[in-house]
Amino acid sequence: MERFAIFDLDDTLVDSTGAVDRWFIEVSEQRNLGAAGLEFLRAEQERPVSPRESFQAIIDRFGFTESPDELRSIFLDRVPRLSRTFDGVLENLAELRARGWRTALLTNGTEVDQQPKMRDGLADLFDVVCFADDEPMRKPDPEIFRLVADRAGTGLDGAWMIGDSLEHDIAGATAVGMSTIWVSGGRTPQDGESVSGQVVTSVAEAFPLLHAAG
Repeated sequence: MERFAIFDLDDTLVDSTGAVDRWFIEVSEQRNLGAAGLEFLRAEQERPVSPRESFQAIIDRFGFTESPDELRSIFLDRVPRLSRTFDGVLENLAELRARGWRTALLTNGTEVDQQPKMRDGLADLFDVVCFADDEPMRKPDPEIFRLVADRAGTGLDGAWMIGDSLEHDIAGATAVGMSTIWVSGGRTPQDGESVSGQVVTSVAEAFPLLHAAG
């Protein structure tokens, strides 16, 4: 049985949430919004509204000249470039492959959106990279996991899924019989969410589990 692991990207291997906050800081400094302005941006991120409503609220609050679509375009361009790979990810992935594992990256999102996050040789550490929004299906559809395994030239028997989303990563992989590691980031499951498999706080803690399994 071939050792095979599929990894999620955002907030699993790459600090995408942190990148959003770095953009808030960047905007606050560039436009002299001050500490109160930065606090407003951070609070707006938590508000349960559509992206367009949120960008419109930011424009209204600070008098920005951009339209909501224009501000969103700035956001979508900058945030991927402000993302950072979590400490130890590159080294641990390289070691996993050196030990004979096949590896894949499976991320919802398009190649255009996600590729800028994959710097410092990250993309080269996978046998397969799949941007699900460029495919006929996306996580948690079981078929996307089978598609990735097929492209990697292996199967899902004994395979592992490592990701931060209980819905997209863990539930989707469990449905096709994969073993799973949930990267919780310190979160606890919300009402209606269930955890199958193992739980770690950060992805760095997942690699020893994979080595032990392999």
